[in-house]
Amino acid sequence: MKLYHFTSRHHIGRCLKEGLTIGAIPVSMNPPEFYNGYQWLTKNKSFHQSWCDNPYSSLPYKRNDFRITIKIPRLEIKRKRLMNCLWFCKNTPDERIRVAAEVLNMFGDPENWYVFHGIVRPEWMKKVSARPF
Repeated sequence: MKLYHFTSRHHIGRCLKEGLTIGAIPVSMNPPEFYNGYQWLTKNKSFHQSWCDNPYSSLPYKRNDFRITIKIPRLEIKRKRLMNCLWFCKNTPDERIRVAAEVLNMFGDPENWYVFHGIVRPEWMKKVSARPF
């Protein structure tokens, strides 16, 4: 399955060298708490990503400077490590993820989001494109 991951200028080198390794699902912001090991991917290849272009982002850098095209191997899909985010959030037994998902879903196009549980390996990365604007 072909998906995309967007990242900043200062993260692209590490992503290409080590793969996607530090993704997480936020479950609380006060205090900060995360489920680690979940990499965020999307079917939406547009550099105009509402989740990073919105005025609510407090980060001092663009999170969509680069788009990495990723091909997830069929074996990983069969192992159920790749999950549609809406399905995952709806079916998780953790109430905190369901509540956090309601907030996250306001900032984008969640029908296109996927989470991969584990490391997205560098050899699965097929193309890197720089943001054209």
